[in-house]
Amino acid sequence: MHIIDRGIIFDARQAPAHRRFCSFTNLLRTSDGYLLAAFRAGSSKDSPDENILICQSTDEGRSWELVWEGFPLEYAGVRGAWRAGALIELAPGRLLGYFTWFERSDPTLPLSNPQTQGILPSRLLLAESEDLGRSWHDWRELDARPFEGVSATGAPLRLSDGALGFPYEAWKSYYDTRPGAHHALLRRSPDAGRTFEPPVVVAHDPTARVFYWDQRLGTAPDTGRLIALFWTHDRQLGQDRSIHAAWGTPDGRTWTAPPADAGFAGQIAYPLCLGGERVLAVYVHRHDPPSIRAVMSRDFGRTWDLDRECVVYESAAGGESGIGGQREFGDYWADMNRWTFGHPEACLLPNGDVFVAFYAGDTTAMSMHWVRLAL
Repeated sequence: MHIIDRGIIFDARQAPAHRRFCSFTNLLRTSDGYLLAAFRAGSSKDSPDENILICQSTDEGRSWELVWEGFPLEYAGVRGAWRAGALIELAPGRLLGYFTWFERSDPTLPLSNPQTQGILPSRLLLAESEDLGRSWHDWRELDARPFEGVSATGAPLRLSDGALGFPYEAWKSYYDTRPGAHHALLRRSPDAGRTFEPPVVVAHDPTARVFYWDQRLGTAPDTGRLIALFWTHDRQLGQDRSIHAAWGTPDGRTWTAPPADAGFAGQIAYPLCLGGERVLAVYVHRHDPPSIRAVMSRDFGRTWDLDRECVVYESAAGGESGIGGQREFGDYWADMNRWTFGHPEACLLPNGDVFVAFYAGDTTAMSMHWVRLAL
C-alpha cells in the first residue's frame, strides 16, 4: 500500500472567515463517476455559524468545484447551525442528504456544557437533490426522541432487504447533571427516510463505563455483512481504549455485543469494505506521532496487518492535547476543538485505487485534503 498522489478539496486558508475551519468529512462516488465531498465549515471548530458545504469532482478527485454553499441557519423558526452532512445516491443523479442541525439560539453557548458535558438540542434532517447537491427539497426528519442530543455518524447504508440504515449516536441533553449513557444506534427505513422502524442498538454499555463513540459502518459488497468501528473510551479509567469493532447481519437488525478490541490504538476509524474478507480501515492515530493511517484486514476486521499500515497524513504540529494518559471526561470536548486533523473517509475507485478525504491544517485554518492510495 502506498500513496500515489495528494491534493486539496477545499482550501480553507483562502476562504472567508466563516469557512476557515473544516471537519466532519463525507465522501460519495456516484454511479456516473462523480466524486462528492460534503463537510462542515465554520469560523472555528465549534461555532454558531457552521454550515455544510459540498464540493464535486468530475475527474476522480484531481480538481474540485464548490457546488453547495450552505443552508439557512434557521430551522422551524429557531436559530441553529449545521454540524454534519452525509450523502447517499438513491438512483442515478438522485441524492438523499442526512444532516445534523444543532440549536444555537444562544450563540454564546458552546456545543457541550462545560459543567454537565451534555450537548445542545439537535435534529436529524433529510432532504433530496436531483442535481448532485446543487439544490435541495423534500425535507423530513428522523424523530430521535426521547434523546435530545443526537448526531449522525455517517451516510445512510443500503441494507440487504432494500431498506436504508441511518446511523447516529445519542447522548444526554445540555443541562442533564446525571452521568449519562451513550448509545450507538441504527434506524431502518423502508422508504428512503419517510418512515422509520424502532432503533437498533449497534453498541452500548449498560454500565455506562465504556463509550463507543463515532461509529463508522461499512457494508461488504458481495455478502451485505456489516462492520462497525468505534473510537472507544473508558470513563472509569479516564482514557481511550483501543479501537473496537462489531459485526452486523446484512439487514442491520442484529449486532455482536459487546464490541471486540481491534488490536490497535486510535480514534475515529472508517471501514471501507473491498469485497471478500478485505476491509481497509482509515483511522486517526492521535498518539505520537499524530497522524492518519490506513491498515488492511483480510478476515473482515478480526485482525489487522499493522506491520504494513500506510501513513496517509502526519501532523507537522507534533503532539496534540489529550493524546496520552488520563483525562477528565470534560476535557475531551475542549480537546476536540483543538485537534487540527481527522475525520477520514474513503471510497474505492474503478481501477482499484482508494480515494481518502480528511480535514487537516493548523490553528489558523483547517482545509479538506485528499490522498490517493494504491493497494
